[in-house]
Amino acid sequence: MLDTPSATKLSPIKPSAAAGKSSELTQKQMFMLFPTPMFTGKLFEIGLCDRIEKTVREMQRTGKGRSSPEGQILAYMTPDDLQTLPEMKELVDVIMWETGKILDAYAIKRDSHYIANMWANVANPNRRHHMHTHPNCLLSGLVYIKTPKYCGSTVFASPRQLSKGLEPTYLQKNELNSDVFVSPAEKGRMLIWPSHVPHAVEQGAADEAEDRIVVAFNIMIRGLIDVPTARLDLP
Repeated sequence: MLDTPSATKLSPIKPSAAAGKSSELTQKQMFMLFPTPMFTGKLFEIGLCDRIEKTVREMQRTGKGRSSPEGQILAYMTPDDLQTLPEMKELVDVIMWETGKILDAYAIKRDSHYIANMWANVANPNRRHHMHTHPNCLLSGLVYIKTPKYCGSTVFASPRQLSKGLEPTYLQKNELNSDVFVSPAEKGRMLIWPSHVPHAVEQGAADEAEDRIVVAFNIMIRGLIDVPTARLDLP
């Protein structure tokens, strides 16, 4: 059975003053079918970014995690269990609160939710990263920790992009016809999105004396998904 949209999901369309009464529909409405939300906000205390950078730098200095081979463009990734570190508790608390509210907005039934993975990337500010998704989770997100001016933005692509049979020429881009969303890197800003949405990092044009640092994370739920023929118990 199809879900029935509630009245709050409908957008009214005002009649055009130029159209004749007999050539235009009455009681017009527009349904936003299957929207893909992006949630964003800034950390209350930007100084948290500096404390996180200090923790990440120490892990990099002591050889924890993975680094690009010598001679290649800088790329370092910490282990993916940062959520277990006491130094990361402030950020973990924010992530858990905000993602809980998002899961509530989706009306997802669950016993609880948790951070499945959390890691930091330290990279040359102009380094590109290919388009990808995050499997085995419901939500994914990132927090910009260090963002040199003109460093690479995060780019999101519509999962429906490759299913189009025709691509018209648009007079201007808007929410109805855009297949790409670009989020400039801004220190302290958090982004959270459905994990199936493809995303990448653009080529930057920053001074390479500074690194671009982000903390990324994945969110999963615990509980019984009680759907006939698709039942799944998530411990």
